[in-house]
Amino acid sequence: MGFECVKLEVVGSTRSPVVRLYVDKPGGVTVGECAYVSRMIGLLLEREDPFPGRYLLEVSSPGSNRPLVTEEHYQRFAGSEARVAVGGTEGKITYTGRIRSCINGDLTLETDGGDVVVALREIVRAHLINQEYKIDKKRTKEKRPSRQSWRRGEQ
Repeated sequence: MGFECVKLEVVGSTRSPVVRLYVDKPGGVTVGECAYVSRMIGLLLEREDPFPGRYLLEVSSPGSNRPLVTEEHYQRFAGSEARVAVGGTEGKITYTGRIRSCINGDLTLETDGGDVVVALREIVRAHLINQEYKIDKKRTKEKRPSRQSWRRGEQ
């Protein structure tokens, strides 16, 4: 369909699963394109019927906190800030830093404490941290003119 499947996950309970699909393409994905993909995937899921009973299908763009799943994702976003959760015998550890490289299944992150090398197979969850898209809650909105002023021709 011309979209990259960034991530597919099934969450929720077995009685009412949620099928979550993140799609992307160069230049980003519009709401209309997400709706189109949802309709097409919905038809496919109806035909194949992989879930007994009801389920909810959610299709969206990866957004500014894009999930990182494959080695290609890490390579493409080298130089970007990321948060990476690693699972191990000692429990889960989360690193935040700049992606330096990803070669042969090993991710190198530049953190405040120095470089950290993590095997991709140990990563539980990872996503970009994109400060540029975060909303500044202190930013003031421009006030819209009242209806009265529009009727009088004031602008």
